[in-house]
Amino acid sequence: MNSESSGSASQVGEMLAGADLEIAHELPGRIRLKGPFLSHPALDIPFFEGYIMAIEGIDDVRINHKASSIVIEYSGNSDIRDRILSSLAIPPQEAVSDQRYIDTRTEADVSGIIMSLVVLLVLPILPMRLKAVISWLSVSPLILEGAATLVTKGLKVEVLDATAVSLAMLRRDYFTANAVHLLLRTGDYIKHTTETNSDRLIRSLLKPKTGMAWVEKDGTESQIPVTEILPGQLVVVGTGDLIPIDGRIEQGTALVNQASVTGESVPVRKEVGDTVMSGTVVEEGRIKIRAVSVGRETTTARISRYIESSLKTKSIAQRESEKLADSLVPLTFALGGLMAVLTRDLKRAAAVFMVDYSCAIKLSTPVCIKIAMYQAGKEGVLVKGGQAIEAMAEVDTIVFDKTGTITTGQFEVTDCISLVKDLDSDGLLALAASAEEHYSHPIADAVVRAAKKKSLAFYDHSEVDFIVAHGVATYVGEKRLLIGNEHFLKEDEGIDFSHVPEIKSRLAGEGKALLFVALDSRLIGVIALRDTIRPEARAVIERLKELRVKRTVMLTGDHHSRARAIAESLGLDEFYSELLPEDKVAKIAEFQASGSKVAFVGDGINDAPAMMAADVGISMAQGSDIARATAETVLLEEGLVGVALAREVSVKTMGLIRTNFGLAVGINSSILIGATLGWLSPLASAILHNTSTVGILLNALTGVSLEQNQALKER
Repeated sequence: MNSESSGSASQVGEMLAGADLEIAHELPGRIRLKGPFLSHPALDIPFFEGYIMAIEGIDDVRINHKASSIVIEYSGNSDIRDRILSSLAIPPQEAVSDQRYIDTRTEADVSGIIMSLVVLLVLPILPMRLKAVISWLSVSPLILEGAATLVTKGLKVEVLDATAVSLAMLRRDYFTANAVHLLLRTGDYIKHTTETNSDRLIRSLLKPKTGMAWVEKDGTESQIPVTEILPGQLVVVGTGDLIPIDGRIEQGTALVNQASVTGESVPVRKEVGDTVMSGTVVEEGRIKIRAVSVGRETTTARISRYIESSLKTKSIAQRESEKLADSLVPLTFALGGLMAVLTRDLKRAAAVFMVDYSCAIKLSTPVCIKIAMYQAGKEGVLVKGGQAIEAMAEVDTIVFDKTGTITTGQFEVTDCISLVKDLDSDGLLALAASAEEHYSHPIADAVVRAAKKKSLAFYDHSEVDFIVAHGVATYVGEKRLLIGNEHFLKEDEGIDFSHVPEIKSRLAGEGKALLFVALDSRLIGVIALRDTIRPEARAVIERLKELRVKRTVMLTGDHHSRARAIAESLGLDEFYSELLPEDKVAKIAEFQASGSKVAFVGDGINDAPAMMAADVGISMAQGSDIARATAETVLLEEGLVGVALAREVSVKTMGLIRTNFGLAVGINSSILIGATLGWLSPLASAILHNTSTVGILLNALTGVSLEQNQALKER
């Protein structure tokens, strides 16, 4: 987007509201539609492509801005076809921008490259007059583009390219002019193809998953697929849950994280009467929302915003390389002009104009970044843009959460001990599961899973209150039910624990997590659960140390003895136990204050603050919605191998960027010196410069070797 206002977004909005699309051509699994709004300058093409791409069953989307058409490839299912047409009938208003969209993407024009090659090959056999006519026709688009750039943007690489080709044409060196033109088109094709393929992969990796939501009807809550929510239904959303619809709060208050939609880093308090948006996350609280917009109108638009944000993010290295490349263009102009004045030799000046640093420097860095995102994506790691790659390469301290990160997070109930005579172990489990059913947490899931496995009948209860990092509270009849850790029940609620020290000691000594249940201010039971260390954890930590990570740390709310045993078995450098979520944030700040660059790896709702505090946040594959939205890097496959991959691909990519930068400066400086001294003809200068640029681009395209990561997966 540029800053020029279109002044007609409202007109496009009207067009979108009645988008009259025609089916121009159709084959099984492929449909091409035409509509005038597709060529309107206020249409955000990347966003709109992402919006369609996010629909389940879509394989590829391409908009031809000039032809006002869109080509969609899909699975061939008739339901998918109907969904495509209904989605395009009234496209989302987010696709319309208040600023004029400028499509800067270079078309991957193979026919243009072939035509330039044919012109170059037939030139030697053509008479001079015909050579001139064909050459001017061939290169005129490049010259006109340079003139337009000079008027609108000043001295940029397009102006330098146009000047070099124009001088060759004026000197009647048609072969050189066409050779340069061919090389420039080839470079553009390589860049465009690379970006297109990597962008499509990233969009496919970010397709939304169809989840479940709680809906209240006639006072009863039930779970249904998000896609089945209807306007007007009452949707219940609790701590850690993604809000699946756009709507208005009718009951409750909550802190809502809107970062994935609005970019706000601070959660916003929402209460009765406030509107909430699909894709935002409840950090704390419980609300009931009357659905307004549902289904693909919210989900696909949300995922499109998310995708395009990660694709448009530039790293510091990319911005600096572009700035340097632009600053070197006037230097080349000045040197070429000086040669023309001092030597009166336009041939030598033309040789100088044939060289510019900008091509290799500006193209190589974004290509390296996109290839890195592409490679990481294929290996199961989503890296959200160049800044994330750059930051991960600079990390020297990696901090792991324990539960669900270093351990599998798949707890199982091992012991269920009732402390009262009138309640057996199954009754205790059913009582706990009744309240935990509405809580998104690995321990809660394990309790519910164990109760359902035994087909236990759940108890009726009132609305559940969630106390972050502590537990849950509700009423069963007239009695208050509390479920949580010892700190919550003993310190906050004053429950007596004097009669369970031996049970606690035995179960904790076996490395089990303990969940305590109290009813009517009396401790009535203990539920013990066991988590297991991920089998690949030790190998991943060893690999991180090979990749020059100086310090690996584990932060956990677990007991000291259990944490120490895990840390020692994995070879971690440090561990800190019995921490609250705010303690984790403080510990990260402490590391940063000492000069460390910190990455935090976690999965739960409680990990989001630590992820935001760290220099790089990494979410596990099964992480909560807020963890995945907050993190700069998201693991798409289960396990920790992706953490080592993220580090490896980042370090090697930044090394490749530095190598390519050195090659671009070194090679082009040598060519420029040769041209200035008259050692190189314009043709030789052009061939050396452009072939070196293509060579550097090809070097960027090869990406980085990830053989070590493959070996790690196989261990």
